[in-house]
Amino acid sequence: MTEENHLRKITIIAPLAFGAAAVLVYVFGDLRITRFIQRFDDPYFHRLMVAVSWPGYYGRQWVVAVCVAAVLLRFRLKVEAACLLISLGSIWLLTNAIKFAVGRARPAPDLVEVYAHSATRSFPSGHVTSYMALYGFLFYLVHTLMRPSPLRSALLTLLGALIGLVGLSRVYLGAHWASDVFAGYCLGFFWLAMTIYFYRRSKGASNPA
Repeated sequence: MTEENHLRKITIIAPLAFGAAAVLVYVFGDLRITRFIQRFDDPYFHRLMVAVSWPGYYGRQWVVAVCVAAVLLRFRLKVEAACLLISLGSIWLLTNAIKFAVGRARPAPDLVEVYAHSATRSFPSGHVTSYMALYGFLFYLVHTLMRPSPLRSALLTLLGALIGLVGLSRVYLGAHWASDVFAGYCLGFFWLAMTIYFYRRSKGASNPA
């Protein structure tokens, strides 16, 4: 019961905190933040940023999700597989609905350096929301279901790095403004907390005392 209360508090506090940060960034420094980050023109840093964003292009996150779901089903983790796919699918629909409603344009090449043009709208960052829904839930599953081991530590490090760096990569590559990224983390964190909450409820219903 205590953990459920913590999840409920997170679903209230986290969106407010991230949302406030997104507004502040939007009002006071989107362009300045992007130009500052793009000063780091080291080729290795550039490759890292491209690599971090790569799994989120052209539906590749769905390839990852389906493969992981297949592995989960192999270990008879049906609820986990279902929650993973539902989480990613629902956040994809919600993100695109918000993009359509807000209609914010992507950063323009005459303002910042743009790595690759995208025809979709900018707010919020779909990379960030999908990474939070997919890799965030995987992080939770690895942390709770796997025993401590070098593999577990490596997986947690990789998943945490993907989630933490994807926002930076989207700004660095000129794909989003910083406020798009903050809003993406806000929405993604909220959706992840909701997914974990319903996952725990589902596991409780399928395993009654």
